[in-house]
Amino acid sequence: MKKILKLKAILMVTGFSLLSILSGCNDANYSVIDNAVYLSEAEAGASKKITIDENGGLAPISVRIAEAVKSDVNVSLKVDPAVLDEYNKRNGTNYVTLPADFYSLSSSNATITQGKIGATPISLAIKPLSRELQESGSTYAIPVTIASVEGGVSPLESTKSFVYIIDQVIVTSVPVINSSNNLEMKMRQDYSLTQWSVEFCLNIDKLGLAVGQLNNQAMFRASANDSSDGEIYTRFGDAPIKGSIFQVKNQGTQFNSNTEFAANTWYHFAIVNDGVTLKFYVNGKLDVSMASPGKVTNLSKNSFKFGNTDYLKANVKVSELRFWTKAISQSQIQNNMYAINPKSDGLEAYWKLNEGNGNAFVDATGHGNNAVSLGTTNWVSNVRFGGN
Repeated sequence: MKKILKLKAILMVTGFSLLSILSGCNDANYSVIDNAVYLSEAEAGASKKITIDENGGLAPISVRIAEAVKSDVNVSLKVDPAVLDEYNKRNGTNYVTLPADFYSLSSSNATITQGKIGATPISLAIKPLSRELQESGSTYAIPVTIASVEGGVSPLESTKSFVYIIDQVIVTSVPVINSSNNLEMKMRQDYSLTQWSVEFCLNIDKLGLAVGQLNNQAMFRASANDSSDGEIYTRFGDAPIKGSIFQVKNQGTQFNSNTEFAANTWYHFAIVNDGVTLKFYVNGKLDVSMASPGKVTNLSKNSFKFGNTDYLKANVKVSELRFWTKAISQSQIQNNMYAINPKSDGLEAYWKLNEGNGNAFVDATGHGNNAVSLGTTNWVSNVRFGGN
């Protein structure tokens, strides 16, 4: 009875019933699971980010059993892409299994010896990602699962697998945008959109702290050629608000951020209009939302810019600028802040802004929406993203 009660507590934590259905009939028989093997890391959730820097990274894999047994239990582990496929379907993510050349297990077998409840932890060693993998835009993961168990017990399905998500620290160069050096995008077409999204990372060195101070410091903006419902206009500050508040204008309406931003700090911004709601995310977290007017947003191909020449008093470091012709989800934002697959569905333009020199910026999607700076671009090197 003591053994069953202890396992019951573990199963309740993981959200699974003590009863295992043995038959699909109406009068199905049930049996009580009295012991099971599981991965300790999976008790707190199905996945965890592992930071990988220029030296690589390490992660533990801990095999445990609910109740000590009278003889050794041998457990075999494997990396199983099918586990990641299921994880992606369940969570709306698109992680890719890391190529085997970039990780190794200290062992693929673990033994829980007689009288013990845990095996010696296995070490998962991960190498730094190659430049090719980093620039692929994919986010990588290592899905580990219990492949087999010998010793008279079975794995607990709810916690037999775990996904290690690779959080590669990216070191890159970024351009500085200011009043004398705006960005101008040469888009391939005009747009009429019921849904759209805009993302970018930025670090601005000067923000107004009082109402109306340093207002209308424009960031991303685009508009229609005529008086139709166009315009996506983003800026710091306006006459009736502080210069440290971010404002978004679209389809004749606008909203202000709840967050008051700090100078000389990196942020990831995402503005999403799904046709019903207009949302603003900061570092992957929803900051503010409002009902969308629901009109079509018309944008001229010659109107896409970043910065303005009259009100922009700050120097703005910017990276990972993206324009989508669809609404992206919060999970997409959170999982791809510092890199994304250039071939992602709906990603119309993607300026990595990592060239490191010059005034030309390539659209990584291959759509030809290249950008240029209208002044002399200063570059800042060795900027680090990720590892949070």
